[in-house]
Amino acid sequence: MMPYLNMFIFSNIGGVLADHLITRNFLSVTKTRKLINTVGFVIAALALMVLPSFRNSTWTVLCSSVSLGFLALGRAGFVVNHMDIAPKYAGIVMGVSNTAGTLAGIVGVGFTGRILEAAKTANMDLSSFECWKSVFFIPGYLCLFSSFIFLIFATGEKFFE
Repeated sequence: MMPYLNMFIFSNIGGVLADHLITRNFLSVTKTRKLINTVGFVIAALALMVLPSFRNSTWTVLCSSVSLGFLALGRAGFVVNHMDIAPKYAGIVMGVSNTAGTLAGIVGVGFTGRILEAAKTANMDLSSFECWKSVFFIPGYLCLFSSFIFLIFATGEKFFE
């Protein structure tokens, strides 16, 4: 329950922080979206990559909470960006991007199963760091990669009126 409570808290913090940065003219919409997305995704990625090294349930829950919390914070960067770039078509843009994210989630579950089956076939200890390393490093690297792409290409300027 803690990781999801953390998501709720950090999602609200991200929204309030983004609104504050934009309305007080501290940062432009583009810079705000990029900053919040980058902070959220980089910290989430690091937490994911550290997670398999813990052998204590308290630390793994804490690490999961940090990861999910900062992913939720990052939503104030990339999810809201649909309304920035295409206010009239935000629903359609969100639908297309959400479909891509859902497909990645579907493929990811099967891919994780294959990784663990391969480890089991190789007679690896399924509780070892090495076994779970790739399970958590792959999404960690994907968070870093997607953050980098967003940092380079994202804008808060309208594309479509």
